Amino acid sequence: MVSERLLHTRSKYLVLLALIVLHTSAGYLLAQSKYLPAVVLFLSGLLAAWMILWLYDGTNQAIAYFFNALRNDDTTLQFPAGLKNKSLARLYENINHVNRHIQDIKIQSEYNEKYYRTLIKHSVNGLLVLNSDNQVELINRVACKYAGISSESTNAGLLKIKNPAFYEAICKLQPGEDITYKHVLGNDFLLLSFRATLLRKNNLAVKLVSILDIRHELESKELESYRKLISVLTHEIMNLMSPLTSVSKALYSMYNTNNQSINLKDMNEDILNTTLQALQVIDEQSNGLLNFMDNYRKISRIPQPDIKPFDVDDWIEQLTIVYSDKMREHSIAFTIDYNRILKTILADKKLLNQVIINLVNNAMDAVMEIEGERKISIEILTIHQNRVLIKVTNNGPLIPTELQEKIFVPFFTTKKNGSGIGLSICQEIMKLHKGSLTVVSATEGKTSFLMEI
Repeated sequence: MVSERLLHTRSKYLVLLALIVLHTSAGYLLAQSKYLPAVVLFLSGLLAAWMILWLYDGTNQAIAYFFNALRNDDTTLQFPAGLKNKSLARLYENINHVNRHIQDIKIQSEYNEKYYRTLIKHSVNGLLVLNSDNQVELINRVACKYAGISSESTNAGLLKIKNPAFYEAICKLQPGEDITYKHVLGNDFLLLSFRATLLRKNNLAVKLVSILDIRHELESKELESYRKLISVLTHEIMNLMSPLTSVSKALYSMYNTNNQSINLKDMNEDILNTTLQALQVIDEQSNGLLNFMDNYRKISRIPQPDIKPFDVDDWIEQLTIVYSDKMREHSIAFTIDYNRILKTILADKKLLNQVIINLVNNAMDAVMEIEGERKISIEILTIHQNRVLIKVTNNGPLIPTELQEKIFVPFFTTKKNGSGIGLSICQEIMKLHKGSLTVVSATEGKTSFLMEI
């Protein structure tokens, strides 16, 4: 390729040199009054110049035709091969090669588009594509079923006409956002989850919306949660009621012998002391049952959050003041790290403090069980879509995998004197903020509670 370019360049210089020689010679002969040879040389020079211009004009026209065809999306243009002019032959050959390459790319692109359209149409999830003008470019059968429209229709605007509420909910959906949409379709009730993703198609932005019916999944999870709650409630109530049953039986047998009530003359100091002890047990267990019910009311009566922005720097300083002395007293290394770009957090500060205090207190209980260096840290990070992640981490004993799901169930506790409602309340507070509270225990021998808000 390099040698061809050099040869082509040399040919141009040789032709230009020949033109200069011809015209110079013609001028010299004309000065010598040799008119006929001068005219012949001059005409030869003009002929050579015309041939060069014709060659370059043909080259430019070929390139112009090629780009004009590309502009019109025409890849069928072919230039003749086998020309005597090697320069033009090489040009035509390369143009034809590029044209065939573009044809291959176009065919592959069309194949990929058909392939992905087929995948979308046969997906088990509902999928649809909206362009920048919120026009439906593609909708699969499952999405049509959820929207209550015919999947056989070729009318792209049918969704907007037949189900405007469904269409409006999808149009308002922002990329990266999840919403839950309640929809009654005939006699069936659907609880749909919408999620949008921004894609690029030919330098244009399109929105891919996935639709999933989550009603049955939520119902099964709620049922499982109720089962866990009932199991824990039954266990706790039985624990509280068991001593009452035992004491009542003991008192009954003490005051009734052979199905006969004892006489007053048979009463003695031992019976009275035993009776007082039994009454004390009944009182304590009754108070325990009342406290249990009071804790249950606390879970079910969490106030709606008063969400408003509060200053992060001030909040960090307050947390530092609250915990610094207590951490030093127990030889715990306590750190708070946060993204300095983050200036405010949008949340109910009082409820958020309640969660933080509960998690830090639990972390302190955990690290007190180990010997050696004790560490607790709070990290505040910014994540996608202006969300905030707060991590409370400790290096205490890890939480077994089988217990990680149970610790958020009301009244489940691994502590001897724990009520089992702290983490349940914390998780409920985060849900009221449209956030989440999860636990990760195993990574690098640490346990982290993750609050996303």
